[in-house]
Amino acid sequence: MSKPEKSNHQRQRGGHEGGAHGGGHHGGAWKVAYADFTTAMMAFFMLMWILAASSPTQKHAIARYFRSEGVLREGGSAMSGQFEGGPGLMQMPPQNSVLAESKALEQLAEDVGESLDVAGGEGLGDQVNLTLGDEGLVIEITDDPHDELFAVGGDEMNPAFEKALDAVAAHLKTVANPVRLEGYTDARQYPAGVDYSNWELSVDRANAARRRLESHGLARERFESVVGYGDGRLALPEAPLAPANRRITITVLRQTPVAAASETPREESPTGFRPIGDPFVSRRNAQVSTESAARPFSAPRNDGR
Repeated sequence: MSKPEKSNHQRQRGGHEGGAHGGGHHGGAWKVAYADFTTAMMAFFMLMWILAASSPTQKHAIARYFRSEGVLREGGSAMSGQFEGGPGLMQMPPQNSVLAESKALEQLAEDVGESLDVAGGEGLGDQVNLTLGDEGLVIEITDDPHDELFAVGGDEMNPAFEKALDAVAAHLKTVANPVRLEGYTDARQYPAGVDYSNWELSVDRANAARRRLESHGLARERFESVVGYGDGRLALPEAPLAPANRRITITVLRQTPVAAASETPREESPTGFRPIGDPFVSRRNAQVSTESAARPFSAPRNDGR
């Protein structure tokens, strides 16, 4: 007996039960999902790039915009704050590089401070100050009434100061940052008729310190400048003859510039976060008293100190 012919309805249903079922309606859906995913990832990385390249002031303006009441519910409002007029985004240094360098310089400060405590012994205990600011890490070594850095009126270094510079050089060799070296004197003057002044003395002392650093491995090309300021920039103008005015400063300059401290909105900083512009003070300095700045000093003498 022959089988009955299938109806048109049955034949049409059978046509959908074959291999064509998987490629009809759902075969290209993954392409749409993948396109959405790649678009979202591109937007995410663009956002990360913009945030990394924005200045603190620009970030503050963005945050204030999105914190404003009804900014999204009511369709948004004009962006306020100082958001234009600065360098283009491609010219802005990535903030993560600034933070990384700050962290490295802070660690350098701690290492140098510990080494100076050991190298100086009792001599340079409270004569070293380490601060980190916008320019870089400043290592300041000052005179003391009992432990002077140089011989009176000359550029011959005392042994304790030589050991201190040796310790500094050992750590500066581990970083690539350029170095600025500066010399300062107090306001004592040489006797009349002497063809030598505090200007020459400060330069000679700065160069003596440079030579010592070079002899212990700090390459000559690392020095950005070696400057003598004489008594033109007193640390204690109210006490022009104080030992604290006689000092050598070694600045480990930043390789990535940072925005000025005034651009960072202090009131918006999260708890526990130190803005880049704020000075970093080494832990070793936290216990140092200001007594050394107020210590009595001898009467004015024409010894060229």
